[in-house]
Amino acid sequence: MINVSIIGPGLLGGSVALACKDLPNVENIALWARRPEAIEELRELNIANVVSGDLNEIIRKSDLIVFATPVGAVEKILYQILPLAKRGAVITDLCSVKSSVVNLIDEAILKADRGDLKYVGAHPMAGAEVSGFTNARADLFLGAVCAITPGKTSSKDAEILVTDFWESLGCKCLVVEPRLHDEMVAKVSHLPHIIASALSCNSLEDQNGEAQLAGPGIKGMTRIALGSPNMWVEILFQNKECVERALEEHVDLINDLLKNLKDGKQEELLDFLVSGRQNRLKCFPSD
Repeated sequence: MINVSIIGPGLLGGSVALACKDLPNVENIALWARRPEAIEELRELNIANVVSGDLNEIIRKSDLIVFATPVGAVEKILYQILPLAKRGAVITDLCSVKSSVVNLIDEAILKADRGDLKYVGAHPMAGAEVSGFTNARADLFLGAVCAITPGKTSSKDAEILVTDFWESLGCKCLVVEPRLHDEMVAKVSHLPHIIASALSCNSLEDQNGEAQLAGPGIKGMTRIALGSPNMWVEILFQNKECVERALEEHVDLINDLLKNLKDGKQEELLDFLVSGRQNRLKCFPSD
């Protein structure tokens, strides 16, 4: 039986709290929120044993501490948590960029001389274009892939605990080095968001009423552009180098496509479309 503390009550943190309520090995759930009005609302909903803005009340009995805040909020809260955490506690997170967060938390633990604490990074590939606890749901992580990114302060036991935790929420876990994780998500998550936003800015500018002819294709392709701009600009800059490379590769591909179209190279265009279709079928054969 473990006590779980969740730092942040938004879509992801709220969904972790709701899912934990059904776990037989979770004895107590503590949920930290910053705003007093949010704390009162969450207490009324009875989604955790403790809901508070006092980190000492949230952290002191926790075996597993889950950061569910934006990347930019981790550092300030982390340094408040480290003196409060009980011996042997394990820290994990849900941040969508891993290299900077893994380095930050590892260095903070070592600097605080808390060798008893262990940190194992995690990134469940789950979420939605909406945010906030009102959109949280217990089944958000069912079927999602969760990247497990151990660092310098990880241990085998801590890695097993974190992996078992995410699997118990319904995830399929994949252990990956933090830098490789960032390169991978730049291509399959961060670049798609940029492209969706670019399509919305260009194709849906609606100068001539184009939106009247918009079908399910462009609606589906631009759905993720509805995500929080403030959150996404932080993610893109946190993973700046990897996103730059992915974007440059994509620009080169589009330029080649444009040249082939201008030059009337139908076979090259056909090869491009065939490759796109085959890659989609290979990666997601049943979807």
